[in-house]
Amino acid sequence: MAFKESIQRASARTDTRITGTVTCKTGSSNGVVKDLSDEGICFQLFFDIGARMGQEVTIRSEELGFLTGMVRWCRGDKIGIKLNLSSNTKAQIASYYKYFR
Repeated sequence: MAFKESIQRASARTDTRITGTVTCKTGSSNGVVKDLSDEGICFQLFFDIGARMGQEVTIRSEELGFLTGMVRWCRGDKIGIKLNLSSNTKAQIASYYKYFR
């Protein structure tokens, strides 16, 4: 069994192509939300912004609105963002699934 197949995820992920902007204290970049779950996002950056694990970030997009979170991992031009969970975040993600998917 491949390692990737053995990972137990906390939430199911949905492949997406949502465009947006990620901002952290070291910079800002447009990019694409590659996948989305109730707890996190995989964001592909167009430009390196020096994002590092543990940094607070904001995500803005037309489909998702304004979200906040923390960088959990960085791999090349992609970063994993754990969303700050709140009722507002849950509502924004539910709205995406209802109206844009």
